[in-house]
Amino acid sequence: MDDSPNLTRTVSDRRLIMGVVVAALLLLGFFYWQRHAAQQEEYQTSLGLARVLSATFEATDKLEVGRVDGALDVTTVDPGLFRFLRSAQKATLPYSVSYQLDLSQLDTDDYRWDAKNRILRVTIPDVAPTSPNIDETKRRTLATDGMFVTREAYDNLNRRAAVLATRAAATEAKKPVHLNAARANARKSVAKLLETPLSVAGLGDVTVEVAFPFDGARASEQWDVSPSIAEVLARHKADQ
Repeated sequence: MDDSPNLTRTVSDRRLIMGVVVAALLLLGFFYWQRHAAQQEEYQTSLGLARVLSATFEATDKLEVGRVDGALDVTTVDPGLFRFLRSAQKATLPYSVSYQLDLSQLDTDDYRWDAKNRILRVTIPDVAPTSPNIDETKRRTLATDGMFVTREAYDNLNRRAAVLATRAAATEAKKPVHLNAARANARKSVAKLLETPLSVAGLGDVTVEVAFPFDGARASEQWDVSPSIAEVLARHKADQ
């Protein structure tokens, strides 16, 4: 009996299996190469972004992103040593409060890179109002009441007026309407600050999205899965 057809079929089957195995290995190799190339591109971009951001925020570590100006009417009383020395004063004191953004503590943990959409997300700290500035040179004394106002009493009334105005100005500065305006300006200012350095660095068309830590609940799902630049750099280091 001639076994040639069976041998031919066996050899053919083996060749087919080998062909499938080789094709599978080539496909796996291609996918591995593609994944490695994507990771390398992500690493190089992340490294470039980290350098640009670090240099930019080192050169400009603080930004004034808002200001509130106004005038406060305050009434102060000096009891005096005796009742007949009691005095009072009503005055108007101009004030100003600035809002600052501290960028000095930003690190790669605060940056996320969405390579697909080429969006850089920078999470910045909340804005902070400065201590109120009371402009004593422009104060206006509206009325002074007292049988006899001594120089000491007059100075005491002025000091108390400044203290009251400072407290009132600090309270005014913490109102949501002023804080939200400063936050909106902070987002625009940081995005504008990074515009030129990113362009000069040759990183292509990058959209900067600026967020605050409390924006997390409103962030889109893409940011829930996008690693921070710090994680990308650490992962590359671990793979070396």
